[in-house]
Amino acid sequence: MILGRIRTVLDDGGGMGRAGQLRKPELSAAHQELNAALHRLHLLAGRPSLSEVARVLKGAGISRSTIHDAFCSQRLPKWKVIDALVEVLSSQAPGGRPEEDQKVLHEVWLRAAQESDEQEALGAQAVVSQREVEIHPLLLQRALLPHAIPQLDGVEIAIRYLPATDLHRSGGDWFDAIPLPGPTVALVAGDVMGSSILSIALMGQLRSALNALVQLGLPPHEALNRLSEQAQRLHGDQLATCVCAIYDSGTHILAVSNAGHVPPVVLHPDGVSYALDIPSGAPIGVAADACETVTFQMVPGTTLFFLTDGLVSSPTMDIGDGIVQLTASLSGAHTTAGSKAPPLEDLIDVPLQALIQEHLHDDAVLLAARLS
Repeated sequence: MILGRIRTVLDDGGGMGRAGQLRKPELSAAHQELNAALHRLHLLAGRPSLSEVARVLKGAGISRSTIHDAFCSQRLPKWKVIDALVEVLSSQAPGGRPEEDQKVLHEVWLRAAQESDEQEALGAQAVVSQREVEIHPLLLQRALLPHAIPQLDGVEIAIRYLPATDLHRSGGDWFDAIPLPGPTVALVAGDVMGSSILSIALMGQLRSALNALVQLGLPPHEALNRLSEQAQRLHGDQLATCVCAIYDSGTHILAVSNAGHVPPVVLHPDGVSYALDIPSGAPIGVAADACETVTFQMVPGTTLFFLTDGLVSSPTMDIGDGIVQLTASLSGAHTTAGSKAPPLEDLIDVPLQALIQEHLHDDAVLLAARLS
């Protein structure tokens, strides 16, 4: 594998910096390790020109400039680019083992992505300290959440984020809808415990890490277990909850795993609504092997609702009662609409009107996904 073999290859006296050759940027620890592996692998493969590599990767939509940036830019490349480069270069290197090298380097890439998130958070904190300016929690949180509703094959999405009435109580609630290869999509809702700038910063890191993990093709429980392991290592006793689902619109199979979060709610095309019966798991940061995946055969036209506890709990209402009210409001809306399902943008507001009182004690997320 690369990380074993490259240590036996001597550096060529700084030749990487000469004209016509690839220069190494100054990078963080894990990114530097990743970049060094790419440079050594390029050396082992006989230093093919970037144009040659680009011709091989043309079908994958990876340009010569993207390949150059992977070697020379301080910006962390996407895993798709690293994965393709390792496959091409390792297959050209004597004794290359592309699959093993890819497995090793994706671990390094994940650590580099985590470092990148932490550096951005620390950089923002330093700027604030120098200017003695207070960061408004709501503004920071909105900056770390998705800015647009993605267009997904086989799934229609609607999203609502509601801040707490006391804006300084806004914490680490997040959501995500992530397109994956083929007719699949990942749907996520999560909540970092606590209401502070640190909770919001951690939310941004967990969201980025989970996005990367599901895009590696990991099933929901493995993605959540890996996320919990990272949280334990990097954030000590800071905890979070999260539910992660992957839906395949070709087979209509939904795979779900839960890490101590509120379960998703289902609205069937016939108007029946209920919370999915899934193991609750342990919160993120407690254990690295506590989550499991459960699969369901979904009926086209079903709508799923991913939420955080701020929607269904308050000082005067527990989560169980809140979920009962939510499911009743959805069934009632279906009955009122008759045989035709109400538009998703209208339907998502129904539980909000039923549950949200004048004072919202905690921030809340609601993501609705209508399956085709």
